[in-house]
Amino acid sequence: MSELAEPLVQTDSFSVMGLRIRTSNAPGEADVKIPAIYSKFYKEDIPKQMESLRKFDPLFAVYSSYESDENGSYDFLLGYAVNANVKPLPGMEIAHIKPQNGRYFAIQPGPPEEVVPKFWAEIWNHPEIPKIRTFQTDWEEYSEAGIRVFLSTR
Repeated sequence: MSELAEPLVQTDSFSVMGLRIRTSNAPGEADVKIPAIYSKFYKEDIPKQMESLRKFDPLFAVYSSYESDENGSYDFLLGYAVNANVKPLPGMEIAHIKPQNGRYFAIQPGPPEEVVPKFWAEIWNHPEIPKIRTFQTDWEEYSEAGIRVFLSTR
């Protein structure tokens, strides 16, 4: 991922309901809390609980409410797209994502617990991307087609 070939796009607004935490990229934070949310998500069978509310299929991992940049705190929400006016299920929250500019990146196939952290490490070390990120709302989409990441950028 040396050159920035991904085109700038504008997204539509959408809403995601799921489990939310506040975390950061400091050691012992996101690397512990995010896998714990995934574990809770499946242990509590959230996909089944949300079956009738889901708008479309990808599983979303949403990063929002950035304190600053990748070094500050942020919200992480794991869930599915729902209608904006839906009432959250007990223990869940809704993130309303506004239209924004950014870029989609496809992640190499492989086990998500390996390829996703590798992708984020590449983003943080990329010569161009850190300069153009806007830290509005970013997300990962997990579907049968693979994993792709949206980064809010200029």
